[in-house]
Amino acid sequence: ETPSGDGPALIVGSASLPPPINDLARHPWVAFRRDGVWERWEVMCCADGRPGLDTVERWSDADPLSEHGGGGDVRVHAVFTGAEAVRMSDCVQREAPQYPHRHTYLVWPGPNSNTFVDWLLRRCDIPVDLPVASIGKDYRGGFGVSETSGGTGFQIETPIVGLRLGASEGLVLHFFTFSIGLDVWPPALILPAGRVGFADR
Repeated sequence: ETPSGDGPALIVGSASLPPPINDLARHPWVAFRRDGVWERWEVMCCADGRPGLDTVERWSDADPLSEHGGGGDVRVHAVFTGAEAVRMSDCVQREAPQYPHRHTYLVWPGPNSNTFVDWLLRRCDIPVDLPVASIGKDYRGGFGVSETSGGTGFQIETPIVGLRLGASEGLVLHFFTFSIGLDVWPPALILPAGRVGFADR
């Protein structure tokens, strides 16, 4: 649900994709409100004739929870307000145009829309983990080591195999970007098609 009022707020959300991949893939975004106006950032495929395949999109005055870019059920993963939202939104405005893969889009293994939002979460210290069904969120190029987006652990990733270990994220192995493991909070068994246990973040 969109935060009421006109004060600063930031939302991390996503929408499922149309069948038959609706349980296997989601399209995420980051949206924030400043001075009563919403601004939403996401990566879209494809550039629709724009020069240079600039996949990063910015929308103003748009409904932050619209299905645009996904088409399926919309889910809010986190909401931040007040000074915290101001800090995060300042960072998103500053860093989103610097996204290193803005001229490349690959559905699998990435970089794609999930790669972009995961990169923003880590870059701007927004403690949110995208759902299991977010192919591309763990893309780190040919080889990469990073902090988890939730901020409580680390990841070692290649397009073929990867490992995520964290105090809240638990232990998760990635095989060809699909996840298998145990989540600590909320507790669940993680499988490529979703979670067995408590609902996803």
